[in-house]
Amino acid sequence: MSSGPDGLPPLLFKKLKYILSYPLSLIFTQLLSVGYVPGDWTKAIIVPVYKKGVSGDVANYRPISLTCVACKLMEHVIVKCIYFHLAENNLLSQAQHGFVSSHSTCTNLLECLIDWTLTVQNKKTVTVVYIDFSRAFDSVSHTKLLAKLHIYGICGEVLLWLEHYFDKLTHQTRVGDCLSDEATLVSGVVQGSGIGPLSFIIFVDELAKLLERHGVVVKLFADDVKVYMEIVT
Repeated sequence: MSSGPDGLPPLLFKKLKYILSYPLSLIFTQLLSVGYVPGDWTKAIIVPVYKKGVSGDVANYRPISLTCVACKLMEHVIVKCIYFHLAENNLLSQAQHGFVSSHSTCTNLLECLIDWTLTVQNKKTVTVVYIDFSRAFDSVSHTKLLAKLHIYGICGEVLLWLEHYFDKLTHQTRVGDCLSDEATLVSGVVQGSGIGPLSFIIFVDELAKLLERHGVVVKLFADDVKVYMEIVT
């Protein structure tokens, strides 16, 4: 298994989980109380993974980020608390099916199929538009994301920790044994991090709510968007 910038592999944490759980919980609590993020935790090593097409074209590679496992564990704790808050207060749009509990590509397709079948049975038509945002995860503004988190009731120590986390993010690309120069991540969420997926669906949540207010049905799976409307006349 690949390790992050700190050189500690996931297997180490898995094998020693019963020994490390208590000291890690103390460390996480202390870090959260002061909003401190260790330097190695804000670094990401990007490994390009080939998707399809011409192998010599960099656009045909998916950037996967390797981050510190300890940071991922803390991120998952924070994500769990944030998601519980969002679900408890019904803050997220029901249109989102990606990275959401009890939702999947299957629920996304089933809801669309039901809506379209009822429309056809009522002898009406439906217009559907499929949208795939280009580099969506890389386009997330940190300032706007933090503002949205505050609007959704995420504040205090958690918001302070996330603010320091996003403010210090850097990345390097690794090909073979070669590493690029370190660059600051001025926007976007790290793909492969624990907080990345939830951050993204919070960032785009307003889009679904805005379309729904105008009578447009929208179904999302992360950055894949499907909008449709029944044609009455």
